[in-house]
Order: sequence, then structure tokens, then C-alpha cells
Amino acid sequence: MPIALIVEDEPLLAAELRDQLQALWPELDIAGHAENGVEAVSMLEALKPDVVFLDIQIPGLSGIEVAQHVGEATQIVFVTAYAEHAVQAFEAGAVDYIVKPVTAARLLQTVKRLKTRSAAPVPDGVWRQLAPAPVQYLKWIKASAGNTVRLVMVRDVQFFQSDGKYTRVVTHDGEALIRLPLKSLIEQLDPTQFAQIHRGAIVNLEAVDRIDRDGTSMEIRIKGRADKLSVSEAYTRQFRQM
Repeated sequence: MPIALIVEDEPLLAAELRDQLQALWPELDIAGHAENGVEAVSMLEALKPDVVFLDIQIPGLSGIEVAQHVGEATQIVFVTAYAEHAVQAFEAGAVDYIVKPVTAARLLQTVKRLKTRSAAPVPDGVWRQLAPAPVQYLKWIKASAGNTVRLVMVRDVQFFQSDGKYTRVVTHDGEALIRLPLKSLIEQLDPTQFAQIHRGAIVNLEAVDRIDRDGTSMEIRIKGRADKLSVSEAYTRQFRQM
């Protein structure tokens, strides 16, 4: 039985795609659903699916970046609202490229193509050619502590937290303030190291000591501190496996 992975950050669209695939290809085992690029890479390594249905605009890593981690035996079908990468995807050996909204007739064409085509290895380096230039994430910031301006290395920050007009920058040896809002800050941080856990907090994953659960609620404890950082429902998924 062939195994499939769906990578789609919109749960309703993922559920719709799952339903369509189950109707058109009943023997296909849809073994997993990832909502962001980091989760997708992890599930690709764990499941080793025969086919991955991959969106391009997803949080964490883009679909093109995720494709760099796809094994040679896995066929890739892009399912996206963006058509501009279609030519490059086909040249790289992608099985198909579906532009949303996905119709049953269009998906049936893809299913037929997947059933009749054997997975062919993608030439080395092809996905790197399609991938955007590496993002330069924030390395250090200027933060105010009283009348002093500190240069804080981002890797040393345990968490960021909204505090009125400012954002608290908390390290193991103190804290300071910056004026940059969290919405702008999260876009400049390495998503493999920092995760937003609440509309008012971003945590360094390396600083997490443990996660306390009470029913559906979660609280993060930081190493060496008494702080309790609540994880809002919108951000709990990324911590369920921790």
C-alpha cells in the first residue's frame, strides 16, 4: 500500500485534499499531515512516504526548501496557490504541480500519473537551484537596560515577551528592552531555534527546561528561571511531541 504525506498549513484545505484523495485513490495510505516546514522534514524522515503533496507557502521552511530533504524514492506533487515555480518544478522532475483550488478532475489526472510513473531520482543540486538565497537571521540586537545600551547576542536570549510599547529581552544573566514588536521580530529569527508560543511571547527552544500540561493548556518552564510562559491554543501543535 503506497504511503502519502500532506504538507499544508491550512487544516481545512488539508482535510479537503485528504477526502479527495481517499475518494480517488482508496488504497493510498495518508499517513501524516504537517502544517509547517520543520514538521514536514521530521515526518519525511520518519515516514519515508512514496508521495508527498507539498504546499510552497508554509511556515518555517518553504515547500521548495522542504523538497531538498525529500528522499529519492518519494515523488513530489506541489499543491499551491502560486504558479510561478511550475516550470522549474517540472524541469527538476516533480511529478505534478497543481494550482489551487484543487478540483477532483485535476487531482484524478495526478493520481493516474502517480500510479503509472515510478519514482525517479532528482538530480543532485536541483532543489538548491530552485531554493531562494539563504535567509540572514538576526544575530544580535541593541537593547536598553536602564540608561545602558547592551549588545545582546540573539542565541543567548531565552525568551522575548511583549511589555506594553516594548519587548522584554530575557537572557540567563538579566533582561533589557527593545522597541521592536514581536510581529516584526519573529520574521527575523531562525525558526529552527525560536518559536512563537503566544501572541505576546517567543521562546528559544534551547532554553526550554520542560513543558507542563494541565488538560489542554500548556506552560513552558525556562532553564534556571521561575518564569512560566503560557502556550496559547493556536501554537500548541508544535509542542505536542515534546
